[in-house]
Amino acid sequence: MDTTQSNSLPSHKKKIGLCLSGGGARGAFHIGVLQALDEFNIVPTLVSGTSAGALTGSLYCAGVKPAELLKISTSTKWYHFIGPHVPNNGLVDFKFLQQLLNKYIPHNSFEKLKIPFIATATNLQTGFLEYFSSGPIYEPVIASCAVPIVFKPVIINGMKYLDGGITMNLPAQILRQDCDYIIGSNLIPHNSLKAEVLNSYNSILTRVLEINLFNNIKQQLPFVDLLIESEAISEFSRFDLNNAEKLFKLGHKTALEKLEFVFNSNIYI
Repeated sequence: MDTTQSNSLPSHKKKIGLCLSGGGARGAFHIGVLQALDEFNIVPTLVSGTSAGALTGSLYCAGVKPAELLKISTSTKWYHFIGPHVPNNGLVDFKFLQQLLNKYIPHNSFEKLKIPFIATATNLQTGFLEYFSSGPIYEPVIASCAVPIVFKPVIINGMKYLDGGITMNLPAQILRQDCDYIIGSNLIPHNSLKAEVLNSYNSILTRVLEINLFNNIKQQLPFVDLLIESEAISEFSRFDLNNAEKLFKLGHKTALEKLEFVFNSNIYI
Protein backbone atom coordinates (compact mmCIF):
# COMPACT_ATOMS: atom_id res chain seq x y z
CA MET A 1 0.00 0.00 0.00
CA ASP A 2 1.55 3.29 -1.09
CA THR A 3 0.66 6.13 1.26
CA THR A 4 3.06 8.64 -0.27
CA GLN A 5 1.97 12.23 0.12
CA SER A 6 3.85 14.87 -1.82
CA ASN A 7 2.28 18.30 -1.93
CA SER A 8 4.58 21.01 -3.21
CA LEU A 9 7.43 22.13 -0.99
CA PRO A 10 6.98 25.68 0.24
CA SER A 11 9.21 28.60 -0.49
CA HIS A 12 12.08 29.07 1.93
CA LYS A 13 10.24 32.05 3.41
CA LYS A 14 7.67 29.71 4.91
CA LYS A 15 8.04 27.76 8.11
CA ILE A 16 8.74 24.05 7.73
CA GLY A 17 7.80 21.59 10.45
CA LEU A 18 9.38 18.15 10.78
CA CYS A 19 7.58 15.31 12.52
CA LEU A 20 9.48 12.15 13.56
CA SER A 21 7.40 9.11 14.50
CA GLY A 22 8.07 6.40 17.03
CA GLY A 23 9.26 2.99 15.89
CA GLY A 24 11.85 1.60 18.29
CA ALA A 25 15.07 0.34 16.73
CA ARG A 26 13.99 1.63 13.32
CA GLY A 27 14.93 5.15 14.44
CA ALA A 28 18.06 5.25 12.27
CA PHE A 29 15.69 5.69 9.30
CA HIS A 30 15.04 9.20 10.67
CA ILE A 31 18.76 9.92 10.59
CA GLY A 32 18.85 9.11 6.88
CA VAL A 33 15.92 11.47 6.35
CA LEU A 34 17.76 14.22 8.24
CA GLN A 35 20.82 13.66 6.05
CA ALA A 36 18.71 14.06 2.91
CA LEU A 37 17.10 17.24 4.23
CA ASP A 38 20.57 18.58 4.97
CA GLU A 39 21.66 17.84 1.40
CA PHE A 40 18.65 19.81 0.14
CA ASN A 41 19.50 22.68 2.52
CA ILE A 42 16.18 22.23 4.29
CA VAL A 43 16.33 23.33 7.92
CA PRO A 44 13.08 22.85 9.83
CA THR A 45 11.68 25.71 11.86
CA LEU A 46 10.16 23.35 14.42
CA VAL A 47 10.52 19.61 15.10
CA SER A 48 8.22 17.21 16.96
CA GLY A 49 9.00 13.64 17.92
CA THR A 50 7.63 10.59 19.65
CA SER A 51 9.66 7.77 21.21
CA ALA A 52 12.55 7.01 18.82
CA GLY A 53 11.63 10.24 17.06
CA ALA A 54 11.87 12.15 20.33
CA LEU A 55 15.38 10.86 20.99
CA THR A 56 16.60 11.53 17.45
CA GLY A 57 14.80 14.85 17.24
CA SER A 58 16.08 16.19 20.54
CA LEU A 59 19.69 15.41 19.65
CA TYR A 60 19.29 16.88 16.17
CA CYS A 61 17.74 20.06 17.56
CA ALA A 62 20.64 20.33 20.00
CA GLY A 63 22.98 20.57 17.02
CA VAL A 64 24.11 16.96 16.59
CA LYS A 65 24.65 16.39 12.85
CA PRO A 66 23.23 13.34 11.02
CA ALA A 67 26.70 11.82 10.61
CA GLU A 68 27.26 11.99 14.36
CA LEU A 69 23.77 10.64 15.04
CA LEU A 70 24.56 7.65 12.85
CA LYS A 71 27.83 7.14 14.69
CA ILE A 72 25.94 7.14 17.98
CA SER A 73 23.48 4.57 16.64
CA THR A 74 26.11 2.23 15.26
CA SER A 75 28.75 2.48 17.97
CA THR A 76 26.78 2.72 21.19
CA LYS A 77 26.69 -0.53 23.15
CA TRP A 78 23.15 -0.15 24.39
CA TYR A 79 23.32 -3.19 26.64
CA HIS A 80 26.20 -1.59 28.54
CA PHE A 81 23.90 1.23 29.57
CA ILE A 82 21.03 -1.05 30.54
CA GLY A 83 23.25 -3.51 32.41
CA PRO A 84 23.24 -7.31 32.48
CA HIS A 85 20.34 -7.70 34.92
CA VAL A 86 16.69 -6.77 34.78
CA PRO A 87 15.50 -5.19 38.06
CA ASN A 88 13.38 -7.26 40.45
CA ASN A 89 10.18 -5.57 39.34
CA GLY A 90 10.88 -6.56 35.73
CA LEU A 91 11.09 -2.95 34.59
CA VAL A 92 14.29 -1.45 33.19
CA ASP A 93 15.20 2.12 34.11
CA PHE A 94 16.61 4.73 31.75
CA LYS A 95 20.05 5.45 33.14
CA PHE A 96 21.54 4.80 29.71
CA LEU A 97 19.39 7.47 28.05
CA GLN A 98 20.10 9.89 30.87
CA GLN A 99 23.82 9.47 30.21
CA LEU A 100 23.38 9.88 26.46
CA LEU A 101 21.30 13.04 26.78
CA ASN A 102 23.66 14.48 29.37
CA LYS A 103 26.57 14.03 26.96
CA TYR A 104 24.95 15.70 23.94
CA ILE A 105 22.49 18.10 25.63
CA PRO A 106 24.42 19.14 28.76
CA HIS A 107 22.25 22.21 29.37
CA ASN A 108 19.11 20.04 29.86
CA SER A 109 16.86 22.78 28.47
CA PHE A 110 14.29 22.98 25.68
CA GLU A 111 14.88 26.72 25.47
CA LYS A 112 18.60 26.33 24.74
CA LEU A 113 18.14 24.00 21.76
CA LYS A 114 19.27 25.35 18.38
CA ILE A 115 15.93 24.38 16.81
CA PRO A 116 12.67 24.45 18.81
CA PHE A 117 11.52 20.94 19.68
CA ILE A 118 8.34 19.30 20.98
CA ALA A 119 8.41 15.91 22.70
CA THR A 120 5.28 13.90 23.39
CA ALA A 121 4.51 11.49 26.22
CA THR A 122 1.42 9.70 27.47
CA ASN A 123 0.20 10.57 30.96
CA LEU A 124 -0.40 7.14 32.47
CA GLN A 125 -2.72 8.53 35.12
CA THR A 126 -5.00 10.68 32.95
CA GLY A 127 -4.65 8.60 29.78
CA PHE A 128 -4.02 11.70 27.66
CA LEU A 129 -1.16 12.74 25.41
CA GLU A 130 0.90 15.70 26.59
CA TYR A 131 3.35 17.95 24.76
CA PHE A 132 6.61 19.21 26.24
CA SER A 133 8.52 22.15 24.76
CA SER A 134 9.88 24.13 27.70
CA GLY A 135 11.85 23.54 30.86
CA PRO A 136 14.10 20.51 31.47
CA ILE A 137 14.30 18.22 28.43
CA TYR A 138 15.69 14.95 29.79
CA GLU A 139 12.58 13.60 31.52
CA PRO A 140 10.12 14.34 28.66
CA VAL A 141 12.38 12.70 26.07
CA ILE A 142 12.99 9.70 28.31
CA ALA A 143 9.26 9.42 29.03
CA SER A 144 8.50 9.54 25.31
CA CYS A 145 10.82 6.54 24.85
CA ALA A 146 9.42 4.54 27.78
CA VAL A 147 7.93 1.47 26.09
CA PRO A 148 5.15 0.03 28.30
CA ILE A 149 5.87 -3.09 30.36
CA VAL A 150 9.58 -2.99 29.48
CA PHE A 151 10.54 0.33 31.06
CA LYS A 152 9.62 2.13 34.24
CA PRO A 153 7.20 5.06 33.98
CA VAL A 154 8.94 8.43 34.22
CA ILE A 155 7.83 10.85 36.92
CA ILE A 156 7.32 14.46 35.79
CA ASN A 157 5.77 16.93 38.22
CA GLY A 158 4.42 14.08 40.30
CA MET A 159 2.71 12.32 37.37
CA LYS A 160 3.67 9.04 35.67
CA TYR A 161 4.40 9.06 31.93
CA LEU A 162 5.08 6.44 29.26
CA ASP A 163 5.75 6.22 25.51
CA GLY A 164 4.10 9.00 23.50
CA GLY A 165 3.32 6.49 20.75
CA ILE A 166 0.59 4.95 22.90
CA THR A 167 -1.62 7.92 22.11
CA MET A 168 0.00 9.63 19.09
CA ASN A 169 2.85 8.05 17.16
CA LEU A 170 3.17 10.79 14.53
CA PRO A 171 2.63 14.16 16.27
CA ALA A 172 2.01 16.31 13.20
CA GLN A 173 -1.06 18.32 14.17
CA ILE A 174 0.76 20.30 16.85
CA LEU A 175 3.15 21.66 14.19
CA ARG A 176 0.31 23.29 12.26
CA GLN A 177 0.06 26.01 14.87
CA ASP A 178 3.43 27.45 13.85
CA CYS A 179 4.35 25.91 10.47
CA ASP A 180 3.06 26.25 6.91
CA TYR A 181 4.40 22.95 5.59
CA ILE A 182 4.85 19.65 7.42
CA ILE A 183 7.29 16.87 6.54
CA GLY A 184 6.63 13.57 8.32
CA SER A 185 9.05 10.66 8.71
CA ASN A 186 7.09 7.52 9.57
CA LEU A 187 8.71 4.33 10.89
CA ILE A 188 5.52 2.26 10.93
CA PRO A 189 3.82 2.34 7.51
CA HIS A 190 0.64 0.35 7.01
CA ASN A 191 1.20 -3.16 5.70
CA SER A 192 -0.65 -6.45 5.26
CA LEU A 193 0.49 -9.88 6.45
CA LYS A 194 -0.20 -13.41 5.26
CA ALA A 195 -2.26 -15.61 7.57
CA GLU A 196 0.54 -18.12 8.12
CA VAL A 197 2.73 -15.41 9.66
CA LEU A 198 0.23 -14.91 12.48
CA ASN A 199 0.75 -18.29 14.09
CA SER A 200 1.95 -17.55 17.62
CA TYR A 201 1.05 -15.54 20.70
CA ASN A 202 3.95 -13.14 20.10
CA SER A 203 3.19 -12.62 16.42
CA ILE A 204 -0.47 -11.89 17.14
CA LEU A 205 0.31 -9.55 20.04
CA THR A 206 2.86 -7.68 17.92
CA ARG A 207 0.33 -7.38 15.12
CA VAL A 208 -2.37 -6.04 17.47
CA LEU A 209 0.03 -3.37 18.69
CA GLU A 210 0.94 -2.49 15.08
CA ILE A 211 -2.72 -2.13 14.12
CA ASN A 212 -3.22 0.30 16.99
CA LEU A 213 -0.23 2.31 15.78
CA PHE A 214 -1.47 2.25 12.16
CA ASN A 215 -4.75 3.79 13.24
CA ASN A 216 -3.37 6.50 15.48
CA ILE A 217 -0.89 7.45 12.74
CA LYS A 218 -3.71 7.57 10.19
CA GLN A 219 -5.43 10.29 12.21
CA GLN A 220 -2.38 12.53 11.79
CA LEU A 221 -1.79 12.05 8.06
CA PRO A 222 -4.15 14.88 6.98
CA PHE A 223 -1.76 17.30 8.68
CA VAL A 224 1.29 16.04 6.75
CA ASP A 225 2.22 17.62 3.40
CA LEU A 226 5.16 15.36 2.54
CA LEU A 227 5.16 11.86 4.03
CA ILE A 228 8.47 9.99 3.96
CA GLU A 229 8.08 6.26 4.57
CA SER A 230 9.03 2.96 2.97
CA GLU A 231 7.26 -0.39 3.00
CA ALA A 232 10.72 -1.98 3.08
CA ILE A 233 11.14 -0.84 6.68
CA SER A 234 8.68 -3.54 7.72
CA GLU A 235 11.47 -6.06 7.12
CA PHE A 236 13.32 -4.61 10.13
CA SER A 237 12.30 -5.47 13.68
CA ARG A 238 11.44 -2.60 15.99
CA PHE A 239 13.46 -4.36 18.67
CA ASP A 240 16.72 -5.23 16.86
CA LEU A 241 19.36 -2.53 17.36
CA ASN A 242 21.85 -4.03 14.90
CA ASN A 243 20.46 -2.57 11.66
CA ALA A 244 21.26 1.12 12.06
CA GLU A 245 23.44 1.39 8.95
CA LYS A 246 20.87 -0.32 6.71
CA LEU A 247 18.03 1.75 8.12
CA PHE A 248 20.01 4.96 7.64
CA LYS A 249 20.59 4.09 3.98
CA LEU A 250 16.91 3.25 3.51
CA GLY A 251 15.79 6.52 5.09
CA HIS A 252 18.31 8.51 3.08
CA LYS A 253 17.34 6.86 -0.22
CA THR A 254 13.61 7.18 0.45
CA ALA A 255 13.85 10.84 1.45
CA LEU A 256 16.03 11.75 -1.53
CA GLU A 257 13.54 10.15 -3.91
CA LYS A 258 10.60 12.03 -2.36
CA LEU A 259 12.43 15.35 -2.24
CA GLU A 260 13.80 15.03 -5.78
CA PHE A 261 10.31 14.27 -7.08
CA VAL A 262 8.87 17.38 -5.45
CA PHE A 263 11.72 19.68 -6.44
CA ASN A 264 11.74 18.41 -10.02
CA SER A 265 8.02 18.94 -10.44
CA ASN A 266 6.58 22.26 -11.47
CA ILE A 267 4.22 22.33 -8.52
CA TYR A 268 6.92 23.41 -6.07
CA ILE A 269 7.11 27.07 -4.98
